[in-house]
Amino acid sequence: MHRNCLLLCPLVLVVIHACAVNSLKSDRLCSQCSKCESSTCPASEAYPHMTAYDDTLIAGALQSDYVDSDDRGVYSVPDIKGGESNKYNSYFGWRSTSGSASGYHRFSNYMDRCSGGQSYLTAEKHGKVSLRSLSSLKSLGEADWKSINPPKELNHREFRFWVNRATGKCLTVFGGKTKKRTVGVTKCRFDGSNPYQLFAFRFHYHKAFCCCGVYNE
Repeated sequence: MHRNCLLLCPLVLVVIHACAVNSLKSDRLCSQCSKCESSTCPASEAYPHMTAYDDTLIAGALQSDYVDSDDRGVYSVPDIKGGESNKYNSYFGWRSTSGSASGYHRFSNYMDRCSGGQSYLTAEKHGKVSLRSLSSLKSLGEADWKSINPPKELNHREFRFWVNRATGKCLTVFGGKTKKRTVGVTKCRFDGSNPYQLFAFRFHYHKAFCCCGVYNE
């Protein structure tokens, strides 16, 4: 009997896992924004996720079940990977465009198709970071970000500072140990004394939804 259990238990676990993965749903996403560009997802590697130094996820609207479609803020939220939770899903991350001459990048929220273009990662002089359209900005520099390498002892796992061109300040996670913390900009600490100014892009997300009901493998 004991031997039979040893043989059957792994099989049961495989079946349970397969059922959990096959039952992936995006009801919360679909109830907020059901617009899809295609019946299949593009390669998720082209739209990576931004993570903070503590491996939390940096998310805007619809990039996490923690952020609603009408919320223009940007947050640090728990890092959920597709297929690992029956309650939360994984979604596509950020589009990145860059001007090779300027060295600055612009990031837009891949998931945010229902806001009329208010999808760019921007900062304003008072320190607020939000998703806005380029046409609404006082200066396009509010949407421009430049990466700076950290000190040698922190220069691992591809972490970078991201400096906003208009404000000259660094992207920063604020708040304590809550599950949802605000992301803004503040004075750069290039000596690494504030690790919550360090961010990396990750490509390892699987079973990630790109729109309502459609996810990659």
